[in-house]
Amino acid sequence: MPLNLSKLRSRHAAVAFFALAAFANAARLPSSARQPTSSLTFKCDLPSAIDPSIDGLPSAEEQFFSYHAMIRQVERLQAVARIPTVCFEDLRPFDEDERWKPFEEMHAVVEMTYPIIHERAVVETINRFGLVYTIHGSDSTLSPILLTAHQDVVPVEEDMSKWEHPPFEAHFDGESLWGPGVIQDKGVLTAVMSAVESLLTDYSWMPERTLLLAVGFDEECSGSHGAAEISQFLGSRYGQDGIAAILDEGGQGLQSLGDTLYALPAVYEKGYLDVWFDLDVVGGPSSNPPPYTAIGIMSELVVALEEIKFKPEVIEDGPVHRHLQCQTRYSPDADRELTELVHSHNLDGMANHLSQSHETQYLIQTSQAVNRINGIGKLNSLPGYVYLGTDFRSAPQDDVLKLQRAIVDAASKVSSKYDLQLQAFEDDKAYQKSAKNAGSSKSNPQRDLNRNGTLNLRAKHISDVTPISPTEGLVWDILAGTIRHSFSFNGTVVPVGETMLGNTDSRHYLGLSSHVYRWAPIRNGAFENFRTANERVRMTAHMEMVGFYYDLIRNLNSGKRSDAIFLTSEL
Repeated sequence: MPLNLSKLRSRHAAVAFFALAAFANAARLPSSARQPTSSLTFKCDLPSAIDPSIDGLPSAEEQFFSYHAMIRQVERLQAVARIPTVCFEDLRPFDEDERWKPFEEMHAVVEMTYPIIHERAVVETINRFGLVYTIHGSDSTLSPILLTAHQDVVPVEEDMSKWEHPPFEAHFDGESLWGPGVIQDKGVLTAVMSAVESLLTDYSWMPERTLLLAVGFDEECSGSHGAAEISQFLGSRYGQDGIAAILDEGGQGLQSLGDTLYALPAVYEKGYLDVWFDLDVVGGPSSNPPPYTAIGIMSELVVALEEIKFKPEVIEDGPVHRHLQCQTRYSPDADRELTELVHSHNLDGMANHLSQSHETQYLIQTSQAVNRINGIGKLNSLPGYVYLGTDFRSAPQDDVLKLQRAIVDAASKVSSKYDLQLQAFEDDKAYQKSAKNAGSSKSNPQRDLNRNGTLNLRAKHISDVTPISPTEGLVWDILAGTIRHSFSFNGTVVPVGETMLGNTDSRHYLGLSSHVYRWAPIRNGAFENFRTANERVRMTAHMEMVGFYYDLIRNLNSGKRSDAIFLTSEL
């Protein structure tokens, strides 16, 4: 039986208050990444909604908002959600590790689930498990568009008692589908592939602009084998800035505030720094311990790291500031204090206000988290080696070198107290040069055998804050206009650029386009337990995702518009 679209949308309206974005001061960004409109002229005017019906195809509502369509989509999402494509940090080469085997099954299932895509698209395998689909357009002079997703998920909670249903059973309870990755990114992968399959089912349909789908396989482990290799492949074919627009997962979805629905695509990502601390000391029997054990010393280091204070900052004309301006215009009574701060242009006051809430604090501030600690030994023996893993996501005001200096300062206090040899980022040439220029003596490469042990600091993954993608101009207007059409209701839909707290495969594609957006079009409140036990998504909300991708592909590929703003030569 048909689903009532208006009821579907109201039922899953988000109840979250709001989430905000942060971005870099224009002086810190390359000129191509600066916002062209200043805060003095930015008014948060909205582009018109864009209805793709000019192409004569069935509407998204006709295609996807029926009971039959939803059950078909449940089966498609179940097919990939049942495959344990887990990305482990210690995966060995493909032929040496059985844990890669599920990715082979994934390829077979995807091919079986989307037969028309595999019939009509050119399918290329990149670095064993990466996939690139090319649906050639009728006009080869137009730059292609790229939609991306990934196959892998994070390791699951090992305590099965915490799971109401086995993690890879892909249980459907009549409303929600359960399992790792059903939100992001197997949910996004399924929605994108389903939209394209629907379009290609009409054999008379052919895009004017080439459509690319890139599917990575190790995004949860930094994407160095998947998206990085795919990016090189696409770069060799299309060149620098050879792709018109890229849309990846991420962003902050759709959030309701009264009669306004805020759509929050991420227009940049925070920086990323993983730091590992290796402590080597003398072990021994636990019956005769020293005054301070290795685990005790490392615990003190954890406290020192968590006491590092990073300053929150709302940067003028950045996405946080602009989002606040939009909220002040369309939801002025939601937070009167914040509205007054925006009207008075009090950036410090805005930062202080937002930093008081855990929900918004790290959108304007660097975050850090201690994620792993381990000691090698038995209960009756003191470990001589303990390691610690930490994760830093840097806000634009804190570059990587600044973070590293703060980390070294904290570690040096602990190493000095316990007479440890400190070896800080010795393989990092940029840090060593910075430390040398600053006259730092906190990292001594010569091991002192008279010390009580060694504390070594090493960075595993480093990425800087990415450039901002435009929130003005043709590409943004089509993205925002499609959002305003696909999620229209009797209120106002406000698309506004946001921040990406984490990191996605998109950081590997930055050289291919200046229009890189990260957004999974899903409402807050439509999913639960993201990245933990009992992750699940409401399938009615998933259907909206499919409908959005269906509309977006059509709008980006239509060459029939007479409006000057939609001339394909401008994209």
